[in-house]
Amino acid sequence: MEIRRYADLSGPFIPPARGGLASSLIVLLHGWGADGNDLADLARPIAVRFPGAAFFVPNGPAPCRMNPAGREWFDIDDRVNGPVAAAPVIDAAIAAALADLNLPASAFALAGFSQGGMMSLHCGLRHPVPAAAIISFSGALLLHDDLANGSAYPPVLLVHGTDDQVVPFSLQAASRDVMQSRSIGVETIACHRLGHGIDPDGLSAAIAFLAKYLPA
Repeated sequence: MEIRRYADLSGPFIPPARGGLASSLIVLLHGWGADGNDLADLARPIAVRFPGAAFFVPNGPAPCRMNPAGREWFDIDDRVNGPVAAAPVIDAAIAAALADLNLPASAFALAGFSQGGMMSLHCGLRHPVPAAAIISFSGALLLHDDLANGSAYPPVLLVHGTDDQVVPFSLQAASRDVMQSRSIGVETIACHRLGHGIDPDGLSAAIAFLAKYLPA
C-alpha cells in the first residue's frame, strides 16, 4: 500500500481504481487509538461506485495517550480545545492533497469514524471552500457556537449505531438538531442493533449519499 504525506499528515493513499487522474478525493479520518490502516479497506467498496476517486487515509498527528501504538486527533478528554488545535493540521493536509491531484473542493468529500467523525464535522463545516459532502460515522458535533445560520455548508450524513456504548446514539439527534438550526442540510441513518462500528447498511447508505454530490 502506498503511503503519502500531505503537509504534516501521512498515511495510506489509494489511487483511482480505474487508473489515470483522479476525478475526486475522499479523505477518511480514523477513530481514537487507531490509525489510517483501520479505514483504508473502506476504499475498495467505495471505489466500486467511484472508480475515479483517490483516497487519503491519514494517521492522526499524535500518539494515543491510552494506546501508544495508535494515533489520535486530539486528547479525548479535551473536546473543546482539542478539535480546534487539530483542525488546521487536517485542513492543511486536505489543501495539499487537492493541489497535488489538481482537484477543486467541489470534488472532495470528508468522512470519518468516531473521533475522526467528530473531526470530519468540525473541519468540514468550517472549511473556507465547502466540500462536496461530509459523512460522520459514530461521531458527534462537538462545537457549534461559531456556526452561522445562512452560511454555505456542505451536505452532511450522520450514520450511527443504535447500540453504540462508546459515542451514544443520542448524540446523532443532538448533532442533527443543532445543524438544522443553522440551516445545514443533514440526513441521518440509524443502524439498528449496531454498536460502535460501521456495518454494511451504513456503508451502503454513505455510498448512496456520496453519489448525489461527488463525481464518479
